[in-house]
Amino acid sequence: MSTIIPVAFLLLVVLHARLTAAEPASTLHRERGDWCNEHQTVHKRLDAIEERVKKTVEHLYSEVNSLLDTISRSSWALSVAPSGPLLDIFEEDSR
Repeated sequence: MSTIIPVAFLLLVVLHARLTAAEPASTLHRERGDWCNEHQTVHKRLDAIEERVKKTVEHLYSEVNSLLDTISRSSWALSVAPSGPLLDIFEEDSR
């Protein structure tokens, strides 16, 4: 679960960068109606991004759980007793 939070944060940053790069810079002299419309548009986009991030996090969470289940099932399938002689990988080669 702790690895999902950084992934979600990175997704937010990437999506935010795409949206801000696509829009031109706003001027300082606007009417109140224009500002309110822009404000509402920004909130709608943020809601869409939030929903997309939530779905992505849920998908990634299920994928991680699936991978962990697969790993835990495969570790039970491994034989406990070695089939051949044990090798010490830290032993110096005496050749």
